Amino acid sequence: MFWMYFVTILICSLYLCLILIFQYGWKQMKAFVPKGDELINTKISVVVACKNEEKHVLQLIGCLAQQSIQNYELIFVNDHSKDATRNYIKIAQQTFSKIQLIDATGFGKKNALKEGILKSTGELIITTDADCMPSYYWVETIACFYKKYKCDLIICPVRLSERKNLFSKLQELEFTSLIASAAGAAGAGMPVLCNGANLAFTKNAWLDAREDLHEEEQSGDDMFLLESVKKRKGNIRFLKSESAFVITEQPESLVQFIKQRRRWTSKSTAYKDWQIIGAACIVLLINLLPLVLLSLSFINSTYIIIFGSLFLIKYILDTTFLYTVRIFFQLDKIWFYSFILSLIYPFYIVYVAFSSLLIKPSNWK
Repeated sequence: MFWMYFVTILICSLYLCLILIFQYGWKQMKAFVPKGDELINTKISVVVACKNEEKHVLQLIGCLAQQSIQNYELIFVNDHSKDATRNYIKIAQQTFSKIQLIDATGFGKKNALKEGILKSTGELIITTDADCMPSYYWVETIACFYKKYKCDLIICPVRLSERKNLFSKLQELEFTSLIASAAGAAGAGMPVLCNGANLAFTKNAWLDAREDLHEEEQSGDDMFLLESVKKRKGNIRFLKSESAFVITEQPESLVQFIKQRRRWTSKSTAYKDWQIIGAACIVLLINLLPLVLLSLSFINSTYIIIFGSLFLIKYILDTTFLYTVRIFFQLDKIWFYSFILSLIYPFYIVYVAFSSLLIKPSNWK
């Protein structure tokens, strides 16, 4: 019994430290507001890899056509779409001549982005996904932030599209916890997460990182770049600005959601950065431990007390952090949805972690 108390206290202490780091980093960052009258003389390329996105690609093009500044290069890379994605982009070219369409020669999102970035001429590369909707000031805000801080890598905010059902609300909270953790970690000077749906980096930083991007892995274009830039002591920041958001579509079903998260997790065995590995291990352990305690409680009922204490501590830590970022990410009813998510999360995260490591996902779409 003593050893289980010790393990529980140790893992809780490590998790507490991690959450405190995220909270500290979040509070350290000041909200960035672009001046609006600055001369943007940085050459910018927006690169979008797309596959079977006929439902969303025109929506993205509409957002890009209405950006507050238009002095940027726009490259779409079609990754062998089997629907009308390519045709829709060709049609859009007639009214939005800025669009360059590339048909990928290789396969997969990582390869599509590589081909687009190599064709780009910009000093600063911005990537997003074809199912995203960037804000009106998106390009301008990122450009102004880059001009001020000269970052090698800029982690930008992402929010899920809003829906009213419980599954969607839980997705929104879970996704926000990831993006907020990425923000807090970067603000604390130990970046451990980023999302390619809204990412900016210099072309030189990407070229320097090419050997570290693990082309054998079918995902991870964002995280391996983060790891490489970090290894080279590059300047990595989170852009804390509401005008830098993109809104991305939610997975429509539980099956799609699990597939997406398994794809994200599958590349973790290739990580080398100790902070990324350490944070991932702490999160896995704090979610695995309740399942172990719950199982042991069938043998000895005393373990249920340890389980209950651990659940309460983790729930308070998670929800307090989410409450800190609620205004920026436009969250509501945090304590209620966080409680529901806390009941489900250990089962979900342990399944995703182990299944993705044992069986690698085969494609990105």
